[in-house]
Amino acid sequence: MKPQNYSLQRVSGADSESISHLDRRMEMTVLIVDDEPYMVDYIAGLLDWQQIGFDKVLTAGGGSLALDLIKQHSPNLLITDIKMPRISGLDLAEYIDENKLNTKVVILTGYSDFEYAQKSVHYGVTDYLVKPILKDDFQETINRIMEKHFSKECKAADTSGVLKDKKDVISFVQKYVMDNCEEELSLEMLSGIVHLHPAYLSKIFKEVSGVGLLCYITDAKMQRAAKLLEETDMKVADIVTKLGYHKYQYFSKLFRDKYGISPKVYRLEKRFVLEK
Repeated sequence: MKPQNYSLQRVSGADSESISHLDRRMEMTVLIVDDEPYMVDYIAGLLDWQQIGFDKVLTAGGGSLALDLIKQHSPNLLITDIKMPRISGLDLAEYIDENKLNTKVVILTGYSDFEYAQKSVHYGVTDYLVKPILKDDFQETINRIMEKHFSKECKAADTSGVLKDKKDVISFVQKYVMDNCEEELSLEMLSGIVHLHPAYLSKIFKEVSGVGLLCYITDAKMQRAAKLLEETDMKVADIVTKLGYHKYQYFSKLFRDKYGISPKVYRLEKRFVLEK
């Protein structure tokens, strides 16, 4: 099924000039720092940075280069190993704190460095992760930081004239998601449809609806899965694929989180009720 054609009708004042101004003002940069090259590559590859709102991904193999990049680019987010030769992750955090830069800092640390990492609290470090870095933990941490960060950064956009009625935009996005939930939906794709920066769309979606956009997409897919389980004889594996998931275990976990039982048990229970 191809996504339906949509046109957003009620985005008042959203001319191309104001949209361009919003995008420039909100350009996002992340800097990833570790003295182990494989760790830099690993962290950089954990997320689709553009999809969650970052325009630039900078990397550094040590604290000295990282400090130069911080001075040149003032990144919005710094992800750094705590122990490095000459200039450590704490040194970078201290520099950011002393110069009052608007940079969120995530410290990567080993278990043996935990007490050392706690010193980072004095430098306003946003969060820290203990190695080995797992993708789910990393993604959860970054999403949490993004929400907090953009609740401040995007505040000015509320009165910029780009969106005079955010509720109309969110209603549009919600309808699009429900109508196309069998497609591969992403924040980047949806933000392109409504001509907004991904991070700004994410921010106003949660502000208006009370839930995160990615959670809303997941919920819509689980509702469609339940409907297919009830009303068709499709194999569960085919439903998983139809809804854009690649691993049954992950799909089953999401389904259990919503309905409390596995997809197979859900189908059996619904059919038992109908037969009665």
